[in-house]
This record gives sequence, structure tokens and C-alpha cells, in this order.
Amino acid sequence: MRRFQLFLVASTAIATGGMTGGVARAADDQPADQPNESTQLEQITVTATKRAERLQDVPVAVTALTADVLERNNIREIGDLTKLSPGLVVTYGSQPGNFVISMRGIGTFSNGIAVESDVAVVIDDVPLSYQAESFMDLIDVDRIEVLRGPQNTLFGKSAIAGVLNITTAAPTAEFTAKAMGYYTNDGEKRAGLTLSGPLSDTLRYRLTVDDSDYDGNVTNIYNGQKVNGSSGLTVSGKLQ
Repeated sequence: MRRFQLFLVASTAIATGGMTGGVARAADDQPADQPNESTQLEQITVTATKRAERLQDVPVAVTALTADVLERNNIREIGDLTKLSPGLVVTYGSQPGNFVISMRGIGTFSNGIAVESDVAVVIDDVPLSYQAESFMDLIDVDRIEVLRGPQNTLFGKSAIAGVLNITTAAPTAEFTAKAMGYYTNDGEKRAGLTLSGPLSDTLRYRLTVDDSDYDGNVTNIYNGQKVNGSSGLTVSGKLQ
């Protein structure tokens, strides 16, 4: 059976001040011999060494995936990262406690919550306590860094194989809203909403809600119901 997907994204931004006029003046004042910024390569900033640096200046084995790359490749969960990161393997078991993230063939096959995973997952500089927590929907992500090799020194976890360093989007100075809808012909549904903006002159917020549901890919012939499905509700927030 062929699988069709329908993916819709809508966003809006409301800013104060003469932004349009400022951009127009800057474009008019640009010297004729200066190269156009749109023709230059994108500068990717990573925090793999606990400081903001350009990707080409970081002396570690890292694959940096920006928000645009994740959007274009429809990356919605940890398992989808294997399409973009060589050496990363995700194995699914009968329940989340049996799921395994492996890097270069090294992983932890254990459902004990006290067992340190060989591949650590860090979200906004906070390491997840055990591996089953990692298998969640990736929402409102600004950047994912796949670091290969031992990372024990900087990330505070016994990660002998590597680290998935996930950075979510920061609050914005102006009010923004983004809605997302996703539907497939085999019954998978997903909806998301992001709100961001200022609460005062010194405080900004960002709130994201994502709800997903999948009926399953196996039909129980006894009662006609679908099995082997999944559902999830993820809420994340930031104050800055």
C-alpha cells in the first residue's frame, strides 16, 4: 500500500518598529562590489564544546542539523535521525525501555533505569536520566548535534559512544505563532502549536504543544480494531 502524507505549516510574526524601511535602506546602501549574502555558505554555530563556535572551527566529530534541514527531511522523532547521521542506529523493542540508540555499533541493551546509556541525549544542556526518555517527539527544535566518540568530560554523563545534543528554539523578541498539521492515509495524525513573544521588557516566553496519534498497522480480525499504534502529547516551555 502506498503511503501519502499531507503536511501543512502556517506561521505569522508581528513586529514593532520600521523593520521594512530599515531593510530597504540597508539594501540600497550596499556597495555594488560587495558579494550578496544569499550566495554565501550558511554559518552553522554549534555548542559541542560548551561554547558557541563555528562548525568548521570545532575539533570534534560532529554532525550539525539545523531546523531547516530537519524540516525538509521530515524529522519528527529520534528514529528519523538515522537518515541524516551516518553511524547512528536506533533499534526498537517491545516497549520504550527496550529501545536502543547505538553510535558506531556501540549501545546499551538494558531496560534498567539505573544503567547509564552509552549514547547520551542532552536537551538544552540537561541530560536525560535514562534512555527510554529519549524516544519522544522532536518539537520546536532549533539544532541537533550528533557527537561521535566519548563525551564524558563536557556533558556530565558516562557517554562512551557519543551524545545527541538537542537545542530547542529560543523565545523571540516579537510575538510569533506557528501551527503545524500532519496526516497520512494510513491513520497517522499530528498537530502542533507554538507561541512565542515578550511578557515584559525583560521577560520572554516560548510555549509549544504537540499531539500525535497513530491507530496502528495491524488489524485484529476478532474485533476489527487496529493494534501496534501509538499516541503522545508533548508540552515544552521556556522563560528567558
